[in-house]
Amino acid sequence: MKRLNVAIPTPFHGDEGLNTDGFAPIVAYQQQNGIESLLISGSTGEQHSLSIEERLEIIDYFNQERSPGMELIFDVSAIRTRDAVRLVQAVETSVMDVLLIGFPPYIRPTQQQAVVYVEELLSHTSKPVALYNNPGRTGFDLTPESLYTLILRHPNIVGYKETGDLQRHVGVEYPEGFILFAAGDMRLVENFAAGPCNGLSSVAGNLYPLEIKSAVERLLRKEQVEAGPLEDIVAQVFSGHALVNIKQHYNRLGIPAGVCRAPIL
Repeated sequence: MKRLNVAIPTPFHGDEGLNTDGFAPIVAYQQQNGIESLLISGSTGEQHSLSIEERLEIIDYFNQERSPGMELIFDVSAIRTRDAVRLVQAVETSVMDVLLIGFPPYIRPTQQQAVVYVEELLSHTSKPVALYNNPGRTGFDLTPESLYTLILRHPNIVGYKETGDLQRHVGVEYPEGFILFAAGDMRLVENFAAGPCNGLSSVAGNLYPLEIKSAVERLLRKEQVEAGPLEDIVAQVFSGHALVNIKQHYNRLGIPAGVCRAPIL
């Protein structure tokens, strides 16, 4: 699994209908700018607004439109376990390289219920998996103890995307090659230089792929990176609403990312 991925938007038509053909130029743009891994159907992909059938349609689209040299990560998170299983089963026989498993929003499962949820999904795949902890959006926060239990039981868990408290991972010994992804680009230098992260799932990479890629490569080499310029470009991306800024950026380039689904305007 690559240590840098960019979470790309889902293209929509003006009437908010799914526009799978819009993915090709987004993938091409990222590839031309040196990005080697993309996250599809994540938060930046407006997963919250997509039906299970639409997400299956996206998987089928990528099966038809091969992307040589590009690692593809697909987020299979869903509120109902049976829906997530459908997505996992579709990804298992697809061109997707890695599954991202987040936790169901709103229902706030217990730690035990969350572990059972993950293990049910894992029983349907042999592919590499990264887990995604996003308590700000889901209302659920996976504990380090639950994470470690899952990692020990399931060696195909190769990464963890964390938007919660990164400091609780400082000093924890994860398996060799395990990637702890910072979720988003805020405090990027701090999260690598003084924190526990050795990977990034980037949003700002949609607008600034070259700058983000260069910074991550230097940080992984333990080189000094000036935080100020990076914080400035990240602040631009997140000024107002990041999804709107990202789609406007692609549209200005002639890449049909289209609109966001209401109420994101």
